[in-house]
Amino acid sequence: MPKFARPANSDRAEDPIEAFGNRLRAGIIGYLKAHPNQSRSEIAAALNVPSQTVFNALEKMLDAGLLIADPPRSEWERGGRVRYSVDGQLVSLLYLQLGQVIGEV
Repeated sequence: MPKFARPANSDRAEDPIEAFGNRLRAGIIGYLKAHPNQSRSEIAAALNVPSQTVFNALEKMLDAGLLIADPPRSEWERGGRVRYSVDGQLVSLLYLQLGQVIGEV
């Protein structure tokens, strides 16, 4: 018996579910859409979540391509301030993809 049940159309749902992941990631996306170019500490304060927890979520969302970091990761310096914004085009695409899977679109 399979460990996880996988409906026939589930492949299209995996990318958006993995990218958005949980309420914190969805909350960060919503906050950054309304308030672009925010630092980790600003996001943590606005959402009332520990900074390290926000950092972990930001890392996963950067890996998924949902966020744009300024400066880019390759230019990060210890103690430097990084500003985050949402990649609106990818977020919209994944949202649409999930909507298609659940029959909303």
